[in-house]
Amino acid sequence: MPQPSQPSAASGSWTDQIQARFRCVLSDDLTRWFDEEIWRFAEGSGGNRFASAITPADLIDDAPSAIWPALMPCDFLPILTNTMGDWLCIRMAADNTATQVVHWYHGGGDWIPWGNSLAEAIYFDHVRHRLPGSRRDHAISAGSAVDDNDRSCQKLNQWALSRLEHRSVHELEPLRGAELADEMVRRGLSQPAVLCQLVIDALENPLLDDDAARTLNINDAEQVQRALFDNQLMDPKWIGNLVAPDVSHEQVLNQQDWDAVDRHCRRAIEIAPDLGWGWDLLGYSEERSGRLAAAIEHYRRGLDCSIFTDQTVRVRTHGFSGEGQKFAAARLMKLDYQPSDPIEKDYFQRLGIACASERRDQIREHFASLARQATPAKAHELWVRAGWDMGAEPMLAFAELLEQIAISADAAGRAAQGELARTHRNCFRDRYGI
Repeated sequence: MPQPSQPSAASGSWTDQIQARFRCVLSDDLTRWFDEEIWRFAEGSGGNRFASAITPADLIDDAPSAIWPALMPCDFLPILTNTMGDWLCIRMAADNTATQVVHWYHGGGDWIPWGNSLAEAIYFDHVRHRLPGSRRDHAISAGSAVDDNDRSCQKLNQWALSRLEHRSVHELEPLRGAELADEMVRRGLSQPAVLCQLVIDALENPLLDDDAARTLNINDAEQVQRALFDNQLMDPKWIGNLVAPDVSHEQVLNQQDWDAVDRHCRRAIEIAPDLGWGWDLLGYSEERSGRLAAAIEHYRRGLDCSIFTDQTVRVRTHGFSGEGQKFAAARLMKLDYQPSDPIEKDYFQRLGIACASERRDQIREHFASLARQATPAKAHELWVRAGWDMGAEPMLAFAELLEQIAISADAAGRAAQGELARTHRNCFRDRYGI
Protein backbone atom coordinates (compact mmCIF):
# COMPACT_ATOMS: atom_id res chain seq x y z
CA MET A 1 0.00 0.00 0.00
CA PRO A 2 1.45 3.45 -0.91
CA GLN A 3 2.33 5.48 2.13
CA PRO A 4 0.50 8.81 2.40
CA SER A 5 2.43 11.99 3.04
CA GLN A 6 2.29 13.35 6.56
CA PRO A 7 1.33 16.97 7.18
CA SER A 8 4.32 19.31 7.28
CA ALA A 9 4.72 22.91 8.23
CA ALA A 10 7.03 23.47 5.28
CA SER A 11 5.36 24.55 2.08
CA GLY A 12 6.34 22.75 -1.11
CA SER A 13 4.88 22.03 -4.50
CA TRP A 14 1.11 21.91 -4.91
CA THR A 15 1.39 18.13 -5.00
CA ASP A 16 3.32 18.07 -1.73
CA GLN A 17 0.74 20.29 -0.07
CA ILE A 18 -2.27 18.34 -1.37
CA GLN A 19 -0.72 14.99 -0.44
CA ALA A 20 0.07 16.28 3.02
CA ARG A 21 -3.39 17.81 3.42
CA PHE A 22 -5.28 14.66 2.39
CA ARG A 23 -2.65 12.07 3.35
CA CYS A 24 -2.86 10.60 -0.11
CA VAL A 25 -0.61 9.71 -3.04
CA LEU A 26 -1.53 11.52 -6.24
CA SER A 27 -1.13 9.83 -9.61
CA ASP A 28 1.46 11.19 -12.03
CA ASP A 29 -1.41 12.66 -14.04
CA LEU A 30 -2.70 14.69 -11.10
CA THR A 31 0.83 15.65 -10.04
CA ARG A 32 1.40 17.24 -13.43
CA TRP A 33 -2.06 18.84 -13.37
CA PHE A 34 -1.24 20.67 -10.16
CA ASP A 35 2.52 21.26 -10.36
CA GLU A 36 2.64 22.26 -14.02
CA GLU A 37 -0.45 24.39 -13.29
CA ILE A 38 -2.49 22.94 -16.14
CA TRP A 39 -5.54 23.89 -14.07
CA ARG A 40 -4.92 27.51 -15.07
CA PHE A 41 -6.08 26.61 -18.61
CA ALA A 42 -9.50 25.74 -17.16
CA GLU A 43 -10.88 29.23 -16.61
CA GLY A 44 -14.54 28.77 -17.47
CA SER A 45 -14.20 28.53 -21.25
CA GLY A 46 -16.92 27.04 -23.40
CA GLY A 47 -14.93 24.49 -25.40
CA ASN A 48 -15.48 21.72 -22.84
CA ARG A 49 -18.36 21.15 -20.45
CA PHE A 50 -16.00 20.87 -17.48
CA ALA A 51 -13.76 23.86 -17.96
CA SER A 52 -13.64 25.64 -14.59
CA ALA A 53 -11.09 24.40 -12.08
CA ILE A 54 -10.90 24.75 -8.34
CA THR A 55 -7.49 26.18 -7.48
CA PRO A 56 -5.08 24.09 -5.38
CA ALA A 57 -5.14 26.82 -2.73
CA ASP A 58 -8.92 26.44 -2.41
CA LEU A 59 -8.63 22.67 -2.49
CA ILE A 60 -6.43 22.47 0.61
CA ASP A 61 -8.72 24.75 2.64
CA ASP A 62 -10.17 23.26 5.84
CA ALA A 63 -13.63 23.32 4.23
CA PRO A 64 -13.33 23.64 0.43
CA SER A 65 -16.33 25.48 -1.00
CA ALA A 66 -16.61 23.03 -3.92
CA ILE A 67 -17.54 20.09 -1.68
CA TRP A 68 -21.29 19.40 -1.32
CA PRO A 69 -21.30 17.61 2.06
CA ALA A 70 -23.86 14.84 2.63
CA LEU A 71 -24.90 15.00 -1.04
CA MET A 72 -21.48 14.25 -2.56
CA PRO A 73 -19.96 10.90 -1.46
CA CYS A 74 -17.34 11.45 1.20
CA ASP A 75 -14.46 9.93 -0.81
CA PHE A 76 -14.93 12.53 -3.58
CA LEU A 77 -12.69 15.58 -3.95
CA PRO A 78 -14.02 17.96 -6.67
CA ILE A 79 -11.54 19.61 -9.02
CA LEU A 80 -13.41 20.67 -12.21
CA THR A 81 -16.95 21.98 -12.69
CA ASN A 82 -19.32 22.75 -15.55
CA THR A 83 -20.42 25.84 -13.50
CA MET A 84 -23.95 24.41 -13.27
CA GLY A 85 -23.41 22.34 -10.14
CA ASP A 86 -21.86 19.20 -11.63
CA TRP A 87 -18.29 18.22 -10.85
CA LEU A 88 -15.45 16.02 -11.95
CA CYS A 89 -14.04 14.58 -8.74
CA ILE A 90 -10.98 12.67 -7.67
CA ARG A 91 -12.07 9.51 -5.87
CA MET A 92 -9.78 8.47 -3.01
CA ALA A 93 -9.05 4.74 -2.98
CA ALA A 94 -8.74 2.43 0.02
CA ASP A 95 -4.96 2.19 -0.56
CA ASN A 96 -4.64 6.01 -0.22
CA THR A 97 -4.03 6.58 -3.93
CA ALA A 98 -5.89 9.22 -5.94
CA THR A 99 -6.34 8.16 -9.55
CA GLN A 100 -9.94 7.61 -10.64
CA VAL A 101 -12.00 10.61 -11.80
CA VAL A 102 -15.81 10.51 -11.62
CA HIS A 103 -18.61 12.70 -12.91
CA TRP A 104 -20.93 13.73 -10.07
CA TYR A 105 -24.38 15.08 -10.98
CA HIS A 106 -25.78 17.61 -8.51
CA GLY A 107 -29.33 16.83 -9.68
CA GLY A 108 -30.03 13.60 -7.81
CA GLY A 109 -26.45 12.92 -6.74
CA ASP A 110 -25.73 10.21 -9.34
CA TRP A 111 -22.14 9.53 -10.31
CA ILE A 112 -20.25 7.56 -12.94
CA PRO A 113 -16.50 7.06 -13.52
CA TRP A 114 -15.11 8.99 -16.46
CA GLY A 115 -11.61 7.60 -16.37
CA ASN A 116 -8.72 6.10 -14.44
CA SER A 117 -6.84 9.33 -14.97
CA LEU A 118 -7.72 12.99 -15.27
CA ALA A 119 -6.53 12.96 -18.88
CA GLU A 120 -9.04 10.20 -19.67
CA ALA A 121 -11.85 12.19 -18.10
CA ILE A 122 -10.96 15.37 -20.01
CA TYR A 123 -10.66 13.35 -23.22
CA PHE A 124 -14.11 11.83 -22.66
CA ASP A 125 -15.50 15.33 -22.12
CA HIS A 126 -13.82 16.36 -25.39
CA VAL A 127 -15.35 13.55 -27.48
CA ARG A 128 -18.63 12.60 -25.82
CA HIS A 129 -20.75 14.64 -28.24
CA ARG A 130 -19.37 12.32 -30.95
CA LEU A 131 -20.39 9.16 -29.09
CA PRO A 132 -23.67 7.24 -29.41
CA GLY A 133 -26.34 8.04 -26.84
CA SER A 134 -25.37 11.70 -26.47
CA ARG A 135 -29.00 12.77 -27.05
CA ARG A 136 -29.83 11.59 -23.54
CA ASP A 137 -26.98 13.45 -21.93
CA HIS A 138 -27.24 16.12 -19.26
CA ALA A 139 -28.85 19.33 -20.55
CA ILE A 140 -26.47 22.28 -20.88
CA SER A 141 -27.13 25.95 -21.27
CA ALA A 142 -26.61 27.80 -24.54
CA GLY A 143 -23.67 29.59 -22.95
CA SER A 144 -21.87 26.25 -22.60
CA ALA A 145 -22.04 25.30 -26.25
CA VAL A 146 -18.88 23.97 -27.88
CA ASP A 147 -16.55 26.63 -29.21
CA ASP A 148 -13.83 25.12 -31.37
CA ASN A 149 -11.95 28.40 -31.41
CA ASP A 150 -11.55 28.58 -27.67
CA ARG A 151 -7.84 28.58 -26.85
CA SER A 152 -8.15 27.58 -23.21
CA CYS A 153 -10.04 24.43 -24.06
CA GLN A 154 -7.66 23.66 -26.88
CA LYS A 155 -4.83 23.77 -24.34
CA LEU A 156 -6.79 21.60 -21.90
CA ASN A 157 -7.58 19.03 -24.57
CA GLN A 158 -4.06 19.13 -26.00
CA TRP A 159 -2.70 18.35 -22.55
CA ALA A 160 -5.07 15.38 -22.22
CA LEU A 161 -4.19 14.14 -25.70
CA SER A 162 -0.47 14.40 -24.97
CA ARG A 163 -0.94 12.43 -21.73
CA LEU A 164 -2.73 9.68 -23.69
CA GLU A 165 -0.34 9.60 -26.63
CA HIS A 166 0.89 6.14 -25.55
CA ARG A 167 -2.58 4.90 -26.52
CA SER A 168 -2.37 6.57 -29.94
CA VAL A 169 -5.51 8.62 -29.32
CA HIS A 170 -4.68 10.85 -32.29
CA GLU A 171 -5.90 7.93 -34.42
CA LEU A 172 -9.37 8.34 -32.91
CA GLU A 173 -9.87 11.99 -33.86
CA PRO A 174 -11.60 11.26 -37.22
CA LEU A 175 -13.92 8.67 -35.62
CA ARG A 176 -17.41 9.11 -34.27
CA GLY A 177 -20.44 7.05 -33.25
CA ALA A 178 -20.14 3.33 -32.56
CA GLU A 179 -16.72 3.15 -34.24
CA LEU A 180 -15.27 5.66 -31.78
CA ALA A 181 -17.01 4.03 -28.81
CA ASP A 182 -15.78 0.55 -29.70
CA GLU A 183 -12.21 1.78 -30.08
CA MET A 184 -12.32 3.59 -26.74
CA VAL A 185 -13.56 0.47 -24.97
CA ARG A 186 -10.93 -1.67 -26.72
CA ARG A 187 -8.16 0.73 -25.66
CA GLY A 188 -9.44 0.99 -22.09
CA LEU A 189 -10.44 4.66 -22.33
CA SER A 190 -13.27 5.79 -20.01
CA GLN A 191 -14.84 2.35 -20.37
CA PRO A 192 -17.79 2.56 -17.92
CA ALA A 193 -18.84 5.96 -19.28
CA VAL A 194 -18.57 4.84 -22.91
CA LEU A 195 -20.45 1.58 -22.23
CA CYS A 196 -23.23 3.58 -20.60
CA GLN A 197 -23.48 5.71 -23.74
CA LEU A 198 -23.71 2.55 -25.85
CA VAL A 199 -26.48 1.16 -23.64
CA ILE A 200 -28.44 4.41 -23.88
CA ASP A 201 -28.05 4.32 -27.64
CA ALA A 202 -29.21 0.68 -27.83
CA LEU A 203 -32.36 1.62 -25.88
CA GLU A 204 -33.02 4.72 -27.97
CA ASN A 205 -35.89 4.58 -30.49
CA PRO A 206 -35.48 7.27 -33.17
CA LEU A 207 -39.11 6.77 -34.23
CA LEU A 208 -40.46 7.76 -30.82
CA ASP A 209 -40.23 11.33 -29.58
CA ASP A 210 -40.27 12.11 -25.85
CA ASP A 211 -42.11 15.38 -26.35
CA ALA A 212 -44.81 13.66 -28.40
CA ALA A 213 -45.14 10.95 -25.74
CA ARG A 214 -45.81 13.61 -23.12
CA THR A 215 -48.83 14.80 -25.11
CA LEU A 216 -50.53 11.41 -24.85
CA ASN A 217 -53.63 11.61 -22.72
CA ILE A 218 -52.32 9.05 -20.22
CA ASN A 219 -52.90 9.55 -16.50
CA ASP A 220 -50.08 7.20 -15.53
CA ALA A 221 -46.83 9.01 -16.45
CA GLU A 222 -44.78 6.05 -15.18
CA GLN A 223 -46.59 3.79 -17.64
CA VAL A 224 -45.35 6.00 -20.47
CA GLN A 225 -41.78 5.93 -19.09
CA ARG A 226 -41.88 2.14 -18.82
CA ALA A 227 -42.98 1.90 -22.45
CA LEU A 228 -40.20 4.24 -23.58
CA PHE A 229 -37.71 2.08 -21.67
CA ASP A 230 -39.04 -1.20 -23.10
CA ASN A 231 -41.05 -0.52 -26.24
CA GLN A 232 -42.63 -3.98 -26.09
CA LEU A 233 -44.67 -2.65 -23.14
CA MET A 234 -46.21 0.09 -25.28
CA ASP A 235 -49.95 0.07 -25.82
CA PRO A 236 -50.43 -0.42 -29.60
CA LYS A 237 -53.05 2.36 -29.56
CA TRP A 238 -50.35 4.87 -28.62
CA ILE A 239 -48.14 4.12 -31.58
CA GLY A 240 -50.56 5.58 -34.13
CA ASN A 241 -50.47 8.86 -32.21
CA LEU A 242 -46.67 8.96 -32.08
CA VAL A 243 -45.47 8.02 -35.57
CA ALA A 244 -46.34 8.75 -39.19
CA PRO A 245 -49.16 6.66 -40.74
CA ASP A 246 -46.76 4.83 -43.05
CA VAL A 247 -44.67 3.52 -40.14
CA SER A 248 -45.76 0.07 -38.99
CA HIS A 249 -46.01 -1.08 -35.40
CA GLU A 250 -43.39 -3.73 -36.16
CA GLN A 251 -40.94 -1.09 -37.36
CA VAL A 252 -41.41 0.88 -34.16
CA LEU A 253 -40.96 -2.12 -31.89
CA ASN A 254 -37.83 -3.38 -33.66
CA GLN A 255 -35.72 -0.28 -33.05
CA GLN A 256 -34.34 -1.18 -29.63
CA ASP A 257 -31.37 -3.55 -29.48
CA TRP A 258 -31.65 -5.56 -26.27
CA ASP A 259 -28.92 -7.97 -27.39
CA ALA A 260 -26.54 -5.00 -27.44
CA VAL A 261 -27.79 -3.90 -24.00
CA ASP A 262 -27.04 -7.38 -22.66
CA ARG A 263 -23.58 -7.43 -24.26
CA HIS A 264 -22.54 -3.96 -23.05
CA CYS A 265 -23.84 -4.55 -19.52
CA ARG A 266 -21.92 -7.82 -19.21
CA ARG A 267 -18.76 -5.91 -20.04
CA ALA A 268 -19.71 -3.11 -17.63
CA ILE A 269 -20.19 -5.42 -14.62
CA GLU A 270 -16.75 -6.94 -15.28
CA ILE A 271 -15.07 -3.53 -15.34
CA ALA A 272 -17.12 -1.71 -12.70
CA PRO A 273 -19.19 -4.11 -10.55
CA ASP A 274 -20.01 -1.31 -8.10
CA LEU A 275 -22.21 0.49 -10.67
CA GLY A 276 -25.90 -0.33 -10.35
CA TRP A 277 -27.04 0.36 -13.91
CA GLY A 278 -25.08 -2.60 -15.34
CA TRP A 279 -26.74 -5.11 -12.98
CA ASP A 280 -30.16 -3.47 -13.35
CA LEU A 281 -30.28 -3.61 -17.12
CA LEU A 282 -28.67 -7.03 -17.35
CA GLY A 283 -31.26 -8.32 -14.89
CA TYR A 284 -34.08 -6.80 -16.90
CA SER A 285 -32.67 -8.21 -20.15
CA GLU A 286 -32.78 -11.68 -18.58
CA GLU A 287 -36.24 -11.08 -17.12
CA ARG A 288 -37.82 -10.00 -20.41
CA SER A 289 -36.32 -13.12 -22.01
CA GLY A 290 -37.95 -15.34 -19.39
CA ARG A 291 -34.74 -16.32 -17.59
CA LEU A 292 -36.01 -15.40 -14.15
CA ALA A 293 -33.41 -17.21 -12.04
CA ALA A 294 -30.60 -15.36 -13.82
CA ALA A 295 -32.53 -12.07 -13.55
CA ILE A 296 -32.93 -12.51 -9.79
CA GLU A 297 -29.20 -13.11 -9.31
CA HIS A 298 -28.31 -9.98 -11.29
CA TYR A 299 -30.87 -7.92 -9.37
CA ARG A 300 -29.46 -9.22 -6.08
CA ARG A 301 -26.03 -7.95 -7.12
CA GLY A 302 -27.66 -4.64 -8.04
CA LEU A 303 -28.97 -4.34 -4.48
CA ASP A 304 -25.36 -4.11 -3.28
CA CYS A 305 -24.75 -0.99 -5.40
CA SER A 306 -25.54 2.53 -4.27
CA ILE A 307 -28.74 3.97 -5.73
CA PHE A 308 -26.56 6.88 -6.87
CA THR A 309 -24.84 4.62 -9.42
CA ASP A 310 -27.95 3.56 -11.36
CA GLN A 311 -28.13 6.42 -13.93
CA THR A 312 -31.88 5.88 -13.66
CA VAL A 313 -33.10 8.89 -15.67
CA ARG A 314 -30.58 8.46 -18.47
CA VAL A 315 -31.42 4.77 -18.95
CA ARG A 316 -35.14 5.32 -18.16
CA THR A 317 -35.50 2.77 -15.34
CA HIS A 318 -37.17 5.42 -13.15
CA GLY A 319 -40.60 4.46 -14.50
CA PHE A 320 -40.49 1.19 -12.54
CA SER A 321 -39.19 2.11 -9.13
CA GLY A 322 -41.28 4.94 -7.70
CA GLU A 323 -39.91 7.59 -5.37
CA GLY A 324 -36.36 6.89 -4.20
CA GLN A 325 -36.49 3.11 -4.71
CA LYS A 326 -33.84 0.92 -6.27
CA PHE A 327 -34.84 -0.53 -9.64
CA ALA A 328 -33.38 -3.90 -8.63
CA ALA A 329 -35.44 -3.91 -5.43
CA ALA A 330 -38.63 -3.02 -7.29
CA ARG A 331 -38.10 -5.85 -9.79
CA LEU A 332 -37.30 -8.40 -7.08
CA MET A 333 -40.49 -7.45 -5.27
CA LYS A 334 -42.41 -7.82 -8.52
CA LEU A 335 -40.91 -11.30 -8.92
CA ASP A 336 -41.89 -12.20 -5.31
CA TYR A 337 -38.28 -12.80 -4.33
CA GLN A 338 -37.87 -13.98 -0.72
CA PRO A 339 -34.35 -13.78 0.75
CA SER A 340 -33.18 -16.66 2.94
CA ASP A 341 -30.14 -14.96 4.51
CA PRO A 342 -31.24 -13.11 7.71
CA ILE A 343 -29.21 -9.94 6.98
CA GLU A 344 -30.39 -9.75 3.37
CA LYS A 345 -33.94 -10.42 4.54
CA ASP A 346 -33.83 -7.54 7.01
CA TYR A 347 -32.40 -5.20 4.38
CA PHE A 348 -34.94 -6.29 1.76
CA GLN A 349 -37.85 -5.77 4.16
CA ARG A 350 -36.67 -2.24 4.88
CA LEU A 351 -36.37 -1.58 1.15
CA GLY A 352 -40.08 -2.41 0.91
CA ILE A 353 -41.14 0.47 3.19
CA ALA A 354 -43.54 2.66 1.22
CA CYS A 355 -42.51 6.07 2.58
CA ALA A 356 -39.24 7.15 0.91
CA SER A 357 -37.90 9.17 3.88
CA GLU A 358 -38.72 6.41 6.37
CA ARG A 359 -37.12 3.87 4.01
CA ARG A 360 -33.89 5.89 3.91
CA ASP A 361 -33.92 6.20 7.70
CA GLN A 362 -34.40 2.46 8.15
CA ILE A 363 -31.70 1.59 5.60
CA ARG A 364 -29.27 3.93 7.35
CA GLU A 365 -29.96 2.22 10.67
CA HIS A 366 -29.59 -1.24 9.11
CA PHE A 367 -26.04 -0.54 7.93
CA ALA A 368 -25.10 1.51 11.01
CA SER A 369 -26.10 -1.42 13.23
CA LEU A 370 -23.96 -3.82 11.21
CA ALA A 371 -21.03 -1.36 11.22
CA ARG A 372 -20.99 -1.17 15.02
CA GLN A 373 -20.23 -4.90 15.16
CA ALA A 374 -17.80 -5.17 12.24
CA THR A 375 -14.01 -5.18 11.80
CA PRO A 376 -12.49 -1.76 10.92
CA ALA A 377 -12.27 -2.30 7.15
CA LYS A 378 -15.77 -3.76 6.93
CA ALA A 379 -17.09 -1.12 9.36
CA HIS A 380 -15.85 1.65 7.06
CA GLU A 381 -17.68 0.17 4.07
CA LEU A 382 -20.86 -0.25 6.11
CA TRP A 383 -20.78 3.30 7.49
CA VAL A 384 -20.40 4.59 3.93
CA ARG A 385 -23.39 2.47 2.84
CA ALA A 386 -25.37 3.84 5.78
CA GLY A 387 -25.01 7.29 4.21
CA TRP A 388 -24.93 6.59 0.48
CA ASP A 389 -26.68 3.30 -0.20
CA MET A 390 -30.00 5.15 -0.48
CA GLY A 391 -29.17 8.51 1.07
CA ALA A 392 -29.77 9.12 4.77
CA GLU A 393 -32.59 10.59 6.79
CA PRO A 394 -32.63 12.89 8.64
CA MET A 395 -29.96 15.26 7.30
CA LEU A 396 -28.61 15.60 10.84
CA ALA A 397 -27.57 11.95 10.67
CA PHE A 398 -24.66 12.84 8.39
CA ALA A 399 -22.85 14.50 11.29
CA GLU A 400 -22.43 11.14 13.04
CA LEU A 401 -21.99 9.21 9.80
CA LEU A 402 -19.06 11.33 8.62
CA GLU A 403 -17.40 11.11 12.02
CA GLN A 404 -17.78 7.33 12.13
CA ILE A 405 -16.54 7.00 8.54
CA ALA A 406 -13.40 8.97 9.41
CA ILE A 407 -12.75 6.94 12.57
CA SER A 408 -13.24 3.57 10.87
CA ALA A 409 -11.14 4.64 7.86
CA ASP A 410 -8.26 5.56 10.15
CA ALA A 411 -8.57 2.24 11.99
CA ALA A 412 -8.50 0.37 8.67
CA GLY A 413 -5.37 2.20 7.43
CA ARG A 414 -7.34 4.23 4.90
CA ALA A 415 -5.77 7.55 5.84
CA ALA A 416 -6.82 9.44 2.70
CA GLN A 417 -10.46 8.39 2.97
CA GLY A 418 -10.43 9.28 6.67
CA GLU A 419 -8.97 12.74 6.08
CA LEU A 420 -11.38 13.44 3.23
CA ALA A 421 -14.35 12.32 5.35
CA ARG A 422 -13.20 14.74 8.07
CA THR A 423 -13.01 17.47 5.43
CA HIS A 424 -16.59 16.71 4.33
CA ARG A 425 -17.54 16.87 8.04
CA ASN A 426 -15.90 20.31 8.28
CA CYS A 427 -17.89 21.44 5.23
CA PHE A 428 -21.10 20.08 6.74
CA ARG A 429 -20.45 22.04 9.94
CA ASP A 430 -19.36 25.15 8.04
CA ARG A 431 -22.35 25.03 5.65
CA TYR A 432 -25.15 24.03 8.00
CA GLY A 433 -23.79 24.79 11.47
CA ILE A 434 -24.23 21.13 12.48
